[in-house]
Amino acid sequence: MTKGRKYAIALTAALGLIMGILDNTIVNIALVPIAKELKIDLSTVQWLVTGYFLAQAAVIPVAGYLGNRFGSRRIFMGSVAIFTLGSLLCGVTQDPTMLITFRVLQGIGAGALFPLGQALALDPFEPHERPAAMSLLVIPILLGPILGPILGGWLNDSFGWQYLFLINVPIGFITVFLTWRVMPHDHHRTPEELAKSKQFDYVGLVLSTMGVLGIVYGFSLVNEVDPATRTQLNPSGIAYGWGYWLVWTLVGVGTALVAAFCLYELRRPDPMLDLRMFKKYSFTIATIVSCVISGTVFGALLLLPVFLQQIRTPHLTALDTGLALIPQGIGSLIGAGLGGPLFNKLGGRIITGAGAIFVIIALWQFGNLTPTTDGWAMTPWNFLLGMGLGLTFIPSQTLAFLSLRGTALTKASSLLNVTRQIAGSVATAITITLLGQQTTYHFNLLQADAIKNLPAGAPTPNPADPQYAQAMQQLGAQAGTNGINDVFIYLAIGTVLVFLLSFALPSRKNVIAMEEEAERLHGSLEVAPIHIG
Repeated sequence: MTKGRKYAIALTAALGLIMGILDNTIVNIALVPIAKELKIDLSTVQWLVTGYFLAQAAVIPVAGYLGNRFGSRRIFMGSVAIFTLGSLLCGVTQDPTMLITFRVLQGIGAGALFPLGQALALDPFEPHERPAAMSLLVIPILLGPILGPILGGWLNDSFGWQYLFLINVPIGFITVFLTWRVMPHDHHRTPEELAKSKQFDYVGLVLSTMGVLGIVYGFSLVNEVDPATRTQLNPSGIAYGWGYWLVWTLVGVGTALVAAFCLYELRRPDPMLDLRMFKKYSFTIATIVSCVISGTVFGALLLLPVFLQQIRTPHLTALDTGLALIPQGIGSLIGAGLGGPLFNKLGGRIITGAGAIFVIIALWQFGNLTPTTDGWAMTPWNFLLGMGLGLTFIPSQTLAFLSLRGTALTKASSLLNVTRQIAGSVATAITITLLGQQTTYHFNLLQADAIKNLPAGAPTPNPADPQYAQAMQQLGAQAGTNGINDVFIYLAIGTVLVFLLSFALPSRKNVIAMEEEAERLHGSLEVAPIHIG
C-alpha cells in the first residue's frame, strides 16, 4: 500500500471523528435557544446531552464485537450513515421528544466512530509510522473544543439551531463515499472466526444500559415539574424534589441493575466489559481521576452557556457565547501539548495535581459571578479551566494504558471510555438538577426578603405593572446567578478529590519501572489512543 493511500485512510477516519467530537461541544451552545423555541425547560433539553452520552456509552463496547463479526470498514460506514441520518432527523423535527430520540440515534452512530475509526486509521501503518498517523487523529480531538462553540454559535445565530445538526449531513455523505472508495475491504473470515465472533454479552448490555438510564433519569426527575401543581396563580408549577418516591425508586433500581451487571460480568469468561482490569492499581486510580474530572468539566461546559444566554443580563447571543468560550479550547490545546513532555520529566502526580488545582481555581472563580458579568471577563478562568483539563487528562490516560498491550489494551480502552461517558451523563443530570434546586431556593429567599421590605400599607404588587415585571426579571437573574454560583462551588469541591487522588498515582520511579517492564514483555512501546471529550 502506498504512503498516500495510508494517509488517505487516516484522513477519512479523522473526518468521521470530527463529526462525533464536534457534536460533543457544538450542541451545548444551542441548548438555551432550543429550549426557548420548543418551549421546554432545561431539565428536558439537557437530555440532548445526556441521551447522546448514554447512547455512546452503550455502543462503545459493542463496536469491537460488531467490527469483528461483520467487518470494521462496513460497521464504520454504517455508523457514519446512522449518525448522518440522526443529524438529518434532528434538523427537521420540531417535536422535543422526537428531537431527543433522534439525538440518541446520533449517539448510537457516534459511539462506534471512535474505536473503529482509530483501528482503521492505524492498521495500515507500520509501528514506526503510527505516531504520524496518530497526529491526524488527535487534530479533531484538540480542535473540537475550539471550533465547536464558534461554529455552533454562528450557525445558530445565522441560520437557526437546526443547522447545528444539518451541517453533519454533507460531511456524512462525503465520509461514507470516501470510506467506500479509500478504505480496504474487510478480509474474509474463517468459520472459526465467525463462530467465535457470534458470542456476545447481550445480558450485560441490557443490565448496564438500563441501570445507568435508571440512575440518570432518577436524578433528572428531581427538577421535573409536577403537572398537578400548575395553577393559574402558579403556572410554572413546583418541581418533584428529592422527596419524590419515584426518584429514589429509579435510582435504587438503577443501582441494583449496575451491581447485578458487575457480578454478572465478573463471572463471564469473555465479558462485554472486563471489570477485572480494575485489579490493576494504576488503571483504577487513573480511571477514577478521568471520570471525576470529566464529570466536573462536563458540568461546567453545560453551565457556562446557560449563564451567558439565559441568566446574565443582557443575554449573549449564541455566537458571542461561543467566542467567549474560545479561551477554554485554547487552554485545553496548550495543556494537552504540555502534558506529554511534562509527564515524561515529572511524572503523573505533579502534572495531575497541578491540573486539578487549575480546575479548582477556575471553578471557584466561576462561583463569584454577578448578573452582569461579561463573557470576556471570564477569559482567564476559562483558559485556566481548559489548561487544567488538558493537564489532568494526558497523565491519567497514559497511566491507565502504560503497562497494557494487545487484548488487555483494547479491554482497558473500552472500559475507560464507557465509564467516562457514564460519568459525564450522571454529572450532566445532577448539575441541571442542582441548578434548578438552588435557583428556586434563592428565588424564594429573595422574594421573601423583597416582600418583607415593602413599606407598611403598600399596595399588593400588580403582575400587569411593567415595574413589577422588571423587578421580577431582576430577581430571577439574581436568583439564577446565585444558584449557578452554588453549583460551581460544588464542582470545585468535587475536583478536590482529583487533587487528593493525584498523590495516589504511581510515582515517577514506578512509572519508569512500568515502562521497562512493558518494553521487556512486548519489545516496544506503542502510544495508546487518547480520547478527550
